[in-house]
Amino acid sequence: MGAPVSVAPAEFGSALRTLRSSQGLSLGDLAHLVNYSKSYLSRVETGKKQPTADLARHCDDALGGEGRLIRIAMSVPRRRTQAATTTPSVRQLPRSITDFVGRVDLLRQLDGTCPEASDGQYRGSPLVLVDGPAGIGKTETVLHWGHVAAERFRDGTLFADLNGFRQGGSPLTAEQVLRRFLYDLGETRADLKGMDAQQLGVPFRSLLTGKRMLIVLDNATRPEQVRSLLPASPGCMTVVTSRSRMPGLLARDGALRLQVPPMAPEESLELLATLDPESRLAQRPEYLDACGHIPLLIRIASRRNMNPEFYDSLYRRESAAMLRLFSMVGDDSTSLRSLLMGSYEVLTGEATWAFRLLGTCAEGWFTVRDAARLLDTGQSAAEELLSELADIHLLQYRDGQFAFDPVHRAFAIERAGAVESERNGCQV
Repeated sequence: MGAPVSVAPAEFGSALRTLRSSQGLSLGDLAHLVNYSKSYLSRVETGKKQPTADLARHCDDALGGEGRLIRIAMSVPRRRTQAATTTPSVRQLPRSITDFVGRVDLLRQLDGTCPEASDGQYRGSPLVLVDGPAGIGKTETVLHWGHVAAERFRDGTLFADLNGFRQGGSPLTAEQVLRRFLYDLGETRADLKGMDAQQLGVPFRSLLTGKRMLIVLDNATRPEQVRSLLPASPGCMTVVTSRSRMPGLLARDGALRLQVPPMAPEESLELLATLDPESRLAQRPEYLDACGHIPLLIRIASRRNMNPEFYDSLYRRESAAMLRLFSMVGDDSTSLRSLLMGSYEVLTGEATWAFRLLGTCAEGWFTVRDAARLLDTGQSAAEELLSELADIHLLQYRDGQFAFDPVHRAFAIERAGAVESERNGCQV
């Protein structure tokens, strides 16, 4: 007789089948949702195949298991073989968009930061910060590059959305992400439960020793979110995306900063031609100027191609209409207003006040002295507030001067009106 089959794989398979059936999904439906083959899932459901941590998490997410499948998978005994003691390969990068265009310089710079081999030895663990304003294409650029460069990282890719600038959201802590990464890498030690981020970083770095992996930490707000997640192993590379310039990550951790600028006019036209070759936007360059050459806004504009009001408002750059028009009905995550609120909500109280007042009153490019006069404060205090706004790209900075682009000015005016309405309501 062969060795008895552990009850844990069978228990997981039964739970998976029950949960799948309760959702009215076929095995093929589930295979499509989690990107595993139907035959593989069939072997898991029948207890013939041991579930992996990655499979358990994907199935639990897809079926709304509220952690049940993950808990069962953690109880599955691991065979004491050489293969089982190695770190499992994980490929966690989300899909990249199929109509990606441009960004040649950024892609080349990312290529240039990959750890290079010398006599078979990889030296250094590069850290790259990719920053820029909302909708500028930070994540899509990194994901596009990550999929192309995946073969350079033979041991896999880890990805986490840190939820840093999502309206009304709670940013993930380093501890939360480390627990997930450790589990995805096959680490199920019971003593991990009582560890903090600094302590969890030790087994995480140990698991990556000798590995060649890419870690993408998306949508970070501050250095503390990512420091414990940085590998030390030569051959690993970490890419952080953020709306913040994160000067602390540059100064203390030696990150290389790559700022994502607006698209060049020819790139904007190329994107537009890819999305909609017949678009009226391509016939009037000023429309693309009103979009700020920001990829997300160009994408939204191309989808509203049949609405004459959209073009009129773009041409006049009407602040009251721009935020409403740059949205997609039923998808708040694509709403420009929602994206900007995510940045606005991380500001200090004084900075939100300065943002509203300057956006309403300041015209063109202005200096620290101009801002101090408008804010009725000292130059030192004004400079600090301007730095906070510019740090997360709510304000443009060039050669000692600051300015609002049309989109951010429209948002500042709207926020000022909303606050004034709230105050008037409180006085009634």
